[in-house]
Amino acid sequence: MRRFAALLAFLAPAAWGGDPAAWHPEAATLCLVPPYDQTATPAQRSALALLDAIERLDPAPDPLLEVLHRNGTALCIEDRPTTVRGAYNVDRNLIELSADLDFGERLLILIHELRHLDQYGRGFCPSTDFDLKEVTRFTYMVEADAQAVATYYAWKLKGAGQPEAWDAIARLKEYADIGAVFADSVLQGASPEDAVTAAFEAWFTSPWRVETYRLSSCAAYLDRLDETKRLRSYAPLPDDYFTGLCTLPGGAAYACTPPE
Repeated sequence: MRRFAALLAFLAPAAWGGDPAAWHPEAATLCLVPPYDQTATPAQRSALALLDAIERLDPAPDPLLEVLHRNGTALCIEDRPTTVRGAYNVDRNLIELSADLDFGERLLILIHELRHLDQYGRGFCPSTDFDLKEVTRFTYMVEADAQAVATYYAWKLKGAGQPEAWDAIARLKEYADIGAVFADSVLQGASPEDAVTAAFEAWFTSPWRVETYRLSSCAAYLDRLDETKRLRSYAPLPDDYFTGLCTLPGGAAYACTPPE
């Protein structure tokens, strides 16, 4: 199973279809699927409330929700024990959100995973075509970008009278520092793009984040080599590989520097 995971939290995704039980025997009640209007179960109503919160942001329609609709990705509440708060499950084309989260945490994680869905659709996906160290660098970039964008959205939601996702950042000790850096940048008069740049750079200041995602990316890379029986590659990423990654939903670019 290949997933972009949010520890707070690889092939074009196929449209939602097939047997939902392939993911979970109760998927029919735990998942909100296109056209995203089911309200038959508590899980579906919970997922729909998250989408409604994002939908109320201006300008509408929201770019990340447009990506969700375009891909037909299911939004599912994971009620089984899990070590991650959320994940984008590429093989099943669904986003998993832990049932243990409150509304604000779930909304924040959803935005993070929607950003991964957006990244994937723009061609930013892990590959064993490159050296392990490069794949680790890739992981750092997409995670820093996803968290910076999620922080930006949480700030926008707060400004629109929906503070739950922003409040959740402060409660998540692994990421509270990123929210603090973003808020300080805004209060100092930074533009949204510059505040996102500050949040992106703040991601790399945590030894826990750097080491946790290094180990995660290494394990996934080696598992993939084992599954495919491929020889390990030592190829570097192209010099311009990350061009276009650091673009806010809506089109504005922000500055980001790949780590060495």
